[in-house]
Amino acid sequence: MNKQKLTILDVAHRSGTSKRTGNAWAIHEAQCILEQESAEGRSIVVGTINLPDVLKDAAPGDYLAEFSFFKSMEGKLEPRVVSLVPFGMSGAKAKPGAGVGA
Repeated sequence: MNKQKLTILDVAHRSGTSKRTGNAWAIHEAQCILEQESAEGRSIVVGTINLPDVLKDAAPGDYLAEFSFFKSMEGKLEPRVVSLVPFGMSGAKAKPGAGVGA
């Protein structure tokens, strides 16, 4: 698993019903800033990432996000947030999202 500092700016919620299957769906998309450390130094990436249902109510703020990879419906490996801990809060309980599939 990989942990990175993630700043959540907002979470947009979309939902509907699949025309093909008739099943309900919901997507919780976090607009965020990711800070990464690598051999080349620190970099900032701005973008969106989907949150699992257990993290859909994450408030805007700084988090230590734990990522894992899952297989998408198209067969691609995609990173998913599996837990969020408020950044700088030692001993804080993580909001688990483990077991969330694609």
